[in-house]
Amino acid sequence: DLEILLKQHYQRLSESEKILLQWLANQDQPVKISQKPPELLSDADFLKAIQSLKRRSLLEKSSGLTLQPVIKQYVKNLSS
Repeated sequence: DLEILLKQHYQRLSESEKILLQWLANQDQPVKISQKPPELLSDADFLKAIQSLKRRSLLEKSSGLTLQPVIKQYVKNLSS
């Protein structure tokens, strides 16, 4: 089941990665790195989380940063 697999991957993420995923899941459009709210994470933690999520293939890079649709929906469901 896909949800079980997503849950396992999500549980292995660092707190910074989870914060970034939650923020990106709530964005309607791809975002640029410069659009990060300053209170979200420190710049170093933010960049580290981006790099890690890219390595895990959880981020898509088009005109900005966005999540794959299935990841976005899973993270949104966690918040509700």
